[in-house]
Amino acid sequence: MPGKLKVRILAARDLPVMDRASDLADAFVEVRFGQATEKTEVFRKSLNPQWNTDWFKFEVDDEELQDEPLQIRVLDYDTYSAHDTIGKVYIDLNSLLWKDGVSEISGWMPIFDTMHGIRGEINVAVRVELIEDANKFRQSSCGVHFFSSTRVPTCYKVEAIHGFVEELVVNNDPEYQWIDMIRTPRASNEARQRLFSKLSGELQRKIGLKVLEVEGNAVIGYWQCFDMEGESGVVVRGIGTAATLKKSAALSPPKDVPRDSSSPFDDSHDAGPQLSPTVIKQPPSPTRQLPPLLQTSDPDLTTSVVLASSGGSGGLSQRNKGPNLMHGPKIAMMEYPFFTITTFPPNFLAKLGGAVTARSVKLLDRIHNPDESEARDVWWTEIRTEIRAHAASMGCNAVVGYKETTSIFDEICLLSATGTAAIVNVTRIRDPQQVVLTKSLDRVEFQKEQAATTPPLNENLDVSNSTGDEFCCTLCHIPYNDAALPFPITLTSCQICRKWKVPDVLFTTIEPPAELMYTGRGCCIQARICKMKRKAQGEINASLISDALPFIEFELHRQLMNRLKVKGMNALFGLRVTITVGENVLVGTAAATAVYVTALPPPSMLRITSKDASEKGDRHLKKLQQRLVDVMERNKELYDLNSQVDAGVDAESPVPGITEEINDPQMSSLHKETHIIEVDDMEDQKSISDLLEGELPKGFYHCSTNELPGNVQLAHHLQMITMVRRANLSDANTASLNSTLTEIVQSLCFKLRTQVPCCLCKLSWDVFLSEDNIAYVWLTAAALRVREKEKSPPAGSSDTEMMFAMEEVTDGKKGKTPSPLDKKIFTKRDSFWTPSVQITPLNLIPGALVEKYLGNINIFFVRECTSVKENGGVGGFMHNFVSEVNAIVRSHVMALGGNALLAYDMVNFVLMDNPHKNQCQGLINVSGDAVHVEYENTGDFRG
Repeated sequence: MPGKLKVRILAARDLPVMDRASDLADAFVEVRFGQATEKTEVFRKSLNPQWNTDWFKFEVDDEELQDEPLQIRVLDYDTYSAHDTIGKVYIDLNSLLWKDGVSEISGWMPIFDTMHGIRGEINVAVRVELIEDANKFRQSSCGVHFFSSTRVPTCYKVEAIHGFVEELVVNNDPEYQWIDMIRTPRASNEARQRLFSKLSGELQRKIGLKVLEVEGNAVIGYWQCFDMEGESGVVVRGIGTAATLKKSAALSPPKDVPRDSSSPFDDSHDAGPQLSPTVIKQPPSPTRQLPPLLQTSDPDLTTSVVLASSGGSGGLSQRNKGPNLMHGPKIAMMEYPFFTITTFPPNFLAKLGGAVTARSVKLLDRIHNPDESEARDVWWTEIRTEIRAHAASMGCNAVVGYKETTSIFDEICLLSATGTAAIVNVTRIRDPQQVVLTKSLDRVEFQKEQAATTPPLNENLDVSNSTGDEFCCTLCHIPYNDAALPFPITLTSCQICRKWKVPDVLFTTIEPPAELMYTGRGCCIQARICKMKRKAQGEINASLISDALPFIEFELHRQLMNRLKVKGMNALFGLRVTITVGENVLVGTAAATAVYVTALPPPSMLRITSKDASEKGDRHLKKLQQRLVDVMERNKELYDLNSQVDAGVDAESPVPGITEEINDPQMSSLHKETHIIEVDDMEDQKSISDLLEGELPKGFYHCSTNELPGNVQLAHHLQMITMVRRANLSDANTASLNSTLTEIVQSLCFKLRTQVPCCLCKLSWDVFLSEDNIAYVWLTAAALRVREKEKSPPAGSSDTEMMFAMEEVTDGKKGKTPSPLDKKIFTKRDSFWTPSVQITPLNLIPGALVEKYLGNINIFFVRECTSVKENGGVGGFMHNFVSEVNAIVRSHVMALGGNALLAYDMVNFVLMDNPHKNQCQGLINVSGDAVHVEYENTGDFRG
């Protein structure tokens, strides 16, 4: 598919002074694509040159369009010496290759220099004209859409999910080649940035070819990572879920049909605020008797029968036999039944098993031939095979919420893969919008027909959050055989249906499914540990790290379990565990959203014991135990968990007509082993104090997922937050890491104190360890205004979306704050009031409707400074670097015609500091989905 690339250079502004004699510059532009280069004329004596050139044309192949970035280089002309570089702009052309994508990239883009940062802006226009080519042997994958969002995009409906796709590309790192002997900072950094941009495009092209092989047209949950292995080279990896998507037409339910908020894929009314799936207690309504889920022993669930309702009569639905049934591959035919999605279409998930993890420590070897990647492929094949075996041992046929990460230090590479074992059915995917209408109509018809004829099963049984096809507890029923448990676990009867067995806790890496029933409100919990290791090299060092990994995993799991019980909850969603390798320290962090799932049993009480039998020790022990009990009771009230008994079914009487009394002694006794914490020294007492650490200030909520399950409603997006803190871990002090993380959250609450009630969503922590065991703790989150669901927003509220009150803008004539609707303040120079492009780590913006997905943004930045102390130290350097990165990302989104970036993720963060030479180098890789959104509320104007 040959094509024609056209580029036009219009103007530049705010260029730096390059000629000290005249305080001006003689700027010209060099446009390069592949091996072809075009130049503009020199615009003399100006910091705001106007070129207005004709179109520069490049005739290229579509494969080259995907692999090569467009390079726009701004230089200062010198007559008798080499031209001075002002900066560069890299433009990814993949967004122009979509059939339904944008036709032109145009706008002002920051000119970035790896040594000086942003140095002005340049106005460019880029177009691509493709000639259709039906050759099946072509090496390009034009037309395949890439989405960083971990859910089906709201502008599309899913026709089929084909499964896991992956690819990796290896190459030598220019930073460690022979040029390092005569290294110049700018040349080395630019060579690195240019190579990484090219590898990113090549990787997407190869993954797109795999998607076309399975007859798909999109990759959902795309995640790309750069593994910088030092002298060994660089590995660029990408994973995602191949799917077939189709543009969806907006459907609106009839006026007399209530909207169903239980489906996470209700795309027909995303413009309104997104409701949380938490159950709001309602008066008992007539319910029908439903038969249990029909099961089969065949691990391939493509032949299983899934319960559905039809017109109020018990039985199997015939609706799925119509055109809404989407056909996809069988799960047993997939090499790796992994899915990087975290929010799923209706009927996709059948049962959840629990979190599964596999880790491996490898010694890096030098990449001699960039075309040979077999060694790295073998590493990941081993990890994926182990993950698949873990899922099979739990009676599951797939892994959902799957992700792969690495931690590299010196010659050690720690590979990690995590996910949630589950039973899925890839052939029962329906149009989400049609599902919403079907469920609503079914519920209305059922209430009309059965209100007078069918008595309620049990007045305490609340199925208002069920999908209408089956009970909302089905996902929690264990998928494995209880006679041969794969691991020690306490089983009890389901607290809703009283027939099937459920675990006492549930750990998952996905978003809270809307099909489940929840009690109260959720919150974010964390676990951290620092573990010392002695300095070693080679295989000895790898062996020491391998031996320490199980203890770190166990300690993180123990902390999560204890914190979960203190909160009075029984399930974790959005679990993210990271282990970072340092020179003589290992750091493990875990974060998840805790919630009370109504189908699971209440958590048991923690009991504190001690070997100190003295009277003083006994008094201290009783004091700690009473303090623990008080905290747990306060948490039940704080998170509205006191109604958890009413939300379930009476434990003494089963539901009539659903199941009979269970005769299993283990199930009938309903006993739970009490969790015991031994307090023998000061370290144990400190761990107890960490469990009892204070809650967030009143009016603040937080979670590690996109939504907070509970009785709060996300009103609108305030802003994205990125923060970096330093912690000294030379003595592997966990307390230092805990205090750093606590300080970050406290400072966020202080800065957002004028925005209460406020929720910190998608909280994510990353830790990078330098050679001197200095930990750089990186936090990203989205601050959202919330309101209780039962309450309407205050009328006449004029709250703006500012983070700091001191940044208010006043009208000099009238002495008052201008209205957010005053468009004159929404200029580029006054963007501090509210950004023209919203950046968020969330998959959706509450109160906004995504009109169009414009392309995937994936940019790698290299920044170096040789005068760190004069620019505010390492903290000032990182603050400026992150600000420049976000400014460049916003400009790329605006050039595509968008006003928001969804699923923002800072995938790679590397910082190298040399205080003796007053130097610092940072590397950041960011990704996300550029979109254009429309806000339902005029008060949420974004310019």
